[in-house]
Amino acid sequence: MSEEKMIWAFGGASIRAPKNTLPAYWGALGADADGLAFGVQLTSDGIAVCCDEPTLENTCGDPRRICEIKAEDLRFLDAGINFRSTKLDKENQPVGFGKDTPWEGVRKKQRPLYHPELSEVMLLFSRRTKLLLRLLPHDNSHKLVSQVVTLIERFGIAGSVIIAGNEDTLQCIRKLSSKTSLALIQEDETPEKAADTAAAMGLEYLILNAEYLASSKKSELKSLQKQLQATAVIAVSSSKSGTPTPENYLKLKSYAWIEGFIVRAVHEIRSLETPVACIVRDDFAGTEVNRTYWTMGYSKINQDTSIFQDDGLFIKIRQGGEYSGAAALTSFPIDGNFDAQVSFEVINPHQGTTFELAAIQVDPGYHHMSNEDLSKRSINLTFDVHGAPPYASSERDENDGFRIGWNNGPALPEFVDHIAQSSNIYNKYSRDVGDGSKSNPSGSLRLVRNGPVFNAYYRDKFNRQWVLSGTALVPTLCRTVFLRLGAKHWPKKGMTPPSNTIRFSKFRLYQPVINRYPQK
Repeated sequence: MSEEKMIWAFGGASIRAPKNTLPAYWGALGADADGLAFGVQLTSDGIAVCCDEPTLENTCGDPRRICEIKAEDLRFLDAGINFRSTKLDKENQPVGFGKDTPWEGVRKKQRPLYHPELSEVMLLFSRRTKLLLRLLPHDNSHKLVSQVVTLIERFGIAGSVIIAGNEDTLQCIRKLSSKTSLALIQEDETPEKAADTAAAMGLEYLILNAEYLASSKKSELKSLQKQLQATAVIAVSSSKSGTPTPENYLKLKSYAWIEGFIVRAVHEIRSLETPVACIVRDDFAGTEVNRTYWTMGYSKINQDTSIFQDDGLFIKIRQGGEYSGAAALTSFPIDGNFDAQVSFEVINPHQGTTFELAAIQVDPGYHHMSNEDLSKRSINLTFDVHGAPPYASSERDENDGFRIGWNNGPALPEFVDHIAQSSNIYNKYSRDVGDGSKSNPSGSLRLVRNGPVFNAYYRDKFNRQWVLSGTALVPTLCRTVFLRLGAKHWPKKGMTPPSNTIRFSKFRLYQPVINRYPQK
């Protein structure tokens, strides 16, 4: 068995986003999970949907069971209504929770999150990652098993899916499919008895409690390994965070017969496997811009926006005026995966103003301006928020909240009176998350890249821990990118664009530590 351990995201990135929703699933891939692990149940009209709990009380605030609701009606229940961010300590255990419900949609008149149908999840993810499906006990288990097996065969993924359940469920699956890997979930029986059952049935996997395994003596684990024969173990944590402590993870990781872990805090566990180095640390102290790191410029020739450094990177916008913006771009190319973070303060959150931490692939080029040169304006769309696509951005949108923005299309400039304007024909945005009001003026933005998947996060006065604000698939962004800290304003019908000041500080850029030569 491989020494590298599979990291299965339980309910998706469910520490950072509402579990068993599409944003949580995408967020898990953005956090570098190897697979998704989730429960599957049938609705009252016999449709397989993804949810781990027998009732919808904890996720949707609805006391009914899924088997009492039609699939169509389930899509209108808000699966983000009760989500709160979780602060974890060094042992990956919860020590506090957020003070708001940032993913609540209905009250904010936004489209609610929902527990997706299994067919939708397979359509989106079955060719992108591995799936571990836990079939929950059901009044009509045979119908549930039959539908799941039919979907697996339809999508042609029998060789990459694991189905987990109790002994009766697995025996039912074996009669319908001999190709799919099966995992017995330890329930009331002892691990030793579960191992005997798994071995007798010839199962590929056994799901055991991580805390039990970590507390067992080496002699007990050695005996358990002999019982398993060809069956591999997947460890799942029963702690409040659904994630093993670093000590337990590193201890169990040393056993070759433990193939993987099912966790909720994907990023915390992945960081134990792949530590990061702080490549750039810039607090924007003083008035002199670090030209090794940054190039500054404007998106328009008009004088409505100014950018400068003075114990912080400031972008000031005057009241009224035209569409305008400014930004600082990294002067150096960033290769591969990264984790970028920056703090912000906004004086006047208002309709018609947006600021971002974004990744683009256009070199800012000749705009290597000094502070004096910044007064000599020429248009360059790399300095325009949402400009120079393709891009991915973690942003605060007007006074509506936080979101991810992205554009997979080419840069299509428009020319009006011979002046280039950026075209946003291919721009896309996630729904707004969290509080964007004037009472919430400061916090942090974060943008994380894992291949073509970008995760946007934020922190604010309500959430001490990062909250996922959206995930985007941007395969058109090349391996090498530049980062942009930008802000802009624009006139809206019937409104005078307000004055505003955005201050960025504490920029950090992390990238994975490279272990070119593995330890012997």
